[in-house]
Amino acid sequence: MTLICPTEQQYLQVKTWFSDHQQMFTWGGPNMTYPMSDDKFLNLLTADHFTSFCLLNEEQQVVAFGQYYERLDHHHLGRLAVNPNNRGQGLVKILITKILEKAHLEQPAKGASLFVFKHNLVAYNCYQSLGFVETEYPEQPFPGNMQNCVYMRKANIL
Repeated sequence: MTLICPTEQQYLQVKTWFSDHQQMFTWGGPNMTYPMSDDKFLNLLTADHFTSFCLLNEEQQVVAFGQYYERLDHHHLGRLAVNPNNRGQGLVKILITKILEKAHLEQPAKGASLFVFKHNLVAYNCYQSLGFVETEYPEQPFPGNMQNCVYMRKANIL
């Protein structure tokens, strides 16, 4: 598995993984709508504060996508997704591990963090298995559309 910075074509491939508004919103947050123009999708994913990655398999196909940015002195993970054709193979664990390795090399942080919707038990359990712990969000009010989310942190990212 190889972690790369995505091309425009690869970003747009990720867009095809979502088939309705709820999927897009759950994955991408309040600004993600369905349907959405390619230009708007690209603009949202390539905003300056995000660092984006694609995970490629041996055939160089995009099997997972994720981003991180700095939030509250942590490498904050967001928009983590696995290609629907490749789910159930543990790829998000590989993706998260590789993203955090890169993030740590680029800048120090206290650890890693992420938000996950309460109803997304598969993701919640996956993050827990990687050492993320549900934690009270240190700032109030809770940001944006995240009221139905839990905040998880991992102190030791390596």
